[in-house]
Amino acid sequence: MRQLIRWPAALGLVLALGAAGAQLASQNPATQPPANPDALVLADFHKRIETYLDLHKDVEKGPARLKETNDPGKIRDAQATLAGRIRAARSDARPGDIFTPQIRAMFRRLMYPELKGREGRETKSEIKEDAPTGIPLEVNAIYPEGKALSTVPPNLLANLPQLPEDLEYRVVGKHLILRDVDANLIVDFIPNAIR
Repeated sequence: MRQLIRWPAALGLVLALGAAGAQLASQNPATQPPANPDALVLADFHKRIETYLDLHKDVEKGPARLKETNDPGKIRDAQATLAGRIRAARSDARPGDIFTPQIRAMFRRLMYPELKGREGRETKSEIKEDAPTGIPLEVNAIYPEGKALSTVPPNLLANLPQLPEDLEYRVVGKHLILRDVDANLIVDFIPNAIR
């Protein structure tokens, strides 16, 4: 006579075997399933952002640290001091240090759905109205005083990885820049991100 396995017992057996398999997989990385490539690229982006912010915090100590003030001159001086220290600490910084080719490709894929079709034309029109031009696309360049700080349309911003409050995305012409808010510095950029 065949024995029937009751569902609770069978489920317990499946869970026990699954747990044992997971434990074996964690002991042997070769048996683990490959990670999601986009998740790896996103993790790399976050790691690069954290590295930059650690550098920012290190150089911000001392005289570059801005005490609360409403004096525009003191704010500008502290900002210039901080920017100078970051530039010195990142003197070898190049385009792609944060926005690597893989990260650039992922960002373009994330933005593309918001830039195509009728809604995409509206988004591009909004960007064009607001995006300043004539800003040098250089890593470690100061964002020019007096130039408008364009906003990134909310629908586009919602598709991009969230940034800590010390950094922000801005659009310059057709390019997406990563800007250090406190230092008013271009940290990196994606050329021709808006097509």
